[in-house]
Amino acid sequence: MKFFKARVLLWPALLLLVLLGGGAVAAFASGGLNALALKSLFSSSSSERDSQVVQAVTRVQEVALLSLHIEGIDRYESNSEVFGVAIPATEKTTLLQYKFDAKLGVDGSRVKIESTGPKSFRVTMPKFTGIGFDNPHFEDPLESGNPLSWLSEPAAQTRMVNKILSDENKQMYISQNEEALKDQAKVFYRGIIAGVAPEVTLDFEFAG
Repeated sequence: MKFFKARVLLWPALLLLVLLGGGAVAAFASGGLNALALKSLFSSSSSERDSQVVQAVTRVQEVALLSLHIEGIDRYESNSEVFGVAIPATEKTTLLQYKFDAKLGVDGSRVKIESTGPKSFRVTMPKFTGIGFDNPHFEDPLESGNPLSWLSEPAAQTRMVNKILSDENKQMYISQNEEALKDQAKVFYRGIIAGVAPEVTLDFEFAG
């Protein structure tokens, strides 16, 4: 009778274990869901924004007189040094092949046309200028060097490109083609004025 009584009292204990187990599972599931909820709540996001404001607008009257097609190879050499002395076998050479069209001309707003007689005018031209570059194309740089060339500073492609498209090079192109620019300027402005007054004569004066 005692054994049966003890056996009967085991059922509440089993029931309690089942309830506790179910509660643990529920708590685990609830905790997992809460963790997922928290994760979604604190998930990171990123965005990029470019804000630009036009500060001023300037009207320009650039007149392109010549377009030069330029092709070439820029060479950059470097080596590593210690106390100003070159380290042997560290020489590195970088070659950058390029091509573009250089536009040369004048600022049309600074061209002066003055009457010098009943049927004659003087056209005063400002200094020629480099207007810009069209269709620039740069190949991937090629590097070659000696066994220890990895010690030397690598060439910066951006610096090489800026050098190729520099104002100094624009001025060089102008100097090399100054006579052609003068001839084209005469043809250009004679054509404009002849369309209005074909009987007039023109005298050109160029800035030194």
